[in-house]
Amino acid sequence: MEKNSDYWGRDFLILSLLLGVLLGFRLGTRPLCSADEGRYSEIPREMVASGDYLTPRLNGVKYFEKPPFFYWLQSASIKLFGLSEWSLRLWPAVFALLGCLVVYVAGRELFGRRSGLISSIVLATSPLYYGLGRFITLDMAVSVILGCALSAFLLGTRHPPGQTRRFFMWAFYVFAALATLTKGLIGIVIPGLVIGAWIVLLCEWEILKSIYLPSGLVLYAIIAVPWHVLMSQASPEFARFYFVHEHFQRYLTRGDHGLFRQSWFYIPVVLGGAFPWTVFLVQAVKNNLPSSWRQRHQHRDALFLILWAGLSFLFFSASSSKVVPYILPLFPSLAIL
Repeated sequence: MEKNSDYWGRDFLILSLLLGVLLGFRLGTRPLCSADEGRYSEIPREMVASGDYLTPRLNGVKYFEKPPFFYWLQSASIKLFGLSEWSLRLWPAVFALLGCLVVYVAGRELFGRRSGLISSIVLATSPLYYGLGRFITLDMAVSVILGCALSAFLLGTRHPPGQTRRFFMWAFYVFAALATLTKGLIGIVIPGLVIGAWIVLLCEWEILKSIYLPSGLVLYAIIAVPWHVLMSQASPEFARFYFVHEHFQRYLTRGDHGLFRQSWFYIPVVLGGAFPWTVFLVQAVKNNLPSSWRQRHQHRDALFLILWAGLSFLFFSASSSKVVPYILPLFPSLAIL
């Protein structure tokens, strides 16, 4: 009889082929159709044209709003494949595919092969996730990278201290740093909220002793810090705009250009963005919640996923600036649930 472990390669191949076709079909036939697609195409184009990969520029003007990781990937795509709608939409589609594969791995490790396969299909066919996988924006990239970080952390806690746990924890810090380099401080804020609340809920403070914090912070700093330091040296006005205005003021104050929405704005976005799978949402949460406080340790993995979705939802709902794609980071956890 074929062992369950023998299905890994087959599942990866089948999912990659099927989802690759789904996400890549006619990817470059539609012209750029929004300010975001134009902005996140022009900035990497100017990087390639100028040879300056440190300072993002839009129409020749310094653009401090977002870090450069996604722009670097877009620049590489332009240099390799030329400037076209297909080459510019390639990375969002690649990230969308990667996110589905990560959900498969996490779902399989947590709840079995069948759950992993279904989770991957649910995520790929959720309208909001699928649509943003074919749209040039930072949100797919940061959502998938955050998903990689949180999945690595959760899977790492399932192993005793040692080489395997260290690998997963170091992967967590690396992905958190890449998320920070993609869209700023949410790369560490979202994981910090979820992991902190999970540890408090379980009252398992000893977890902090085995997450390889010193070496992990060094890894995080090596990846995330240099660009911020170099930018601050090259442009003294960068630090205040980037950290104060773009992160704190934008989160706490009403934004321009129609970004402000009511606190309930993301409820219909999530329900519609995950349709038709939202019909199972209440059932999924109910079946994974412990029936009593004492049983919470028996549902530790599911509680992590619920906190991942719930705290992400509350964090973005509390912001005064709301845009539909912002809510995407909670979709991987919902798909697994």
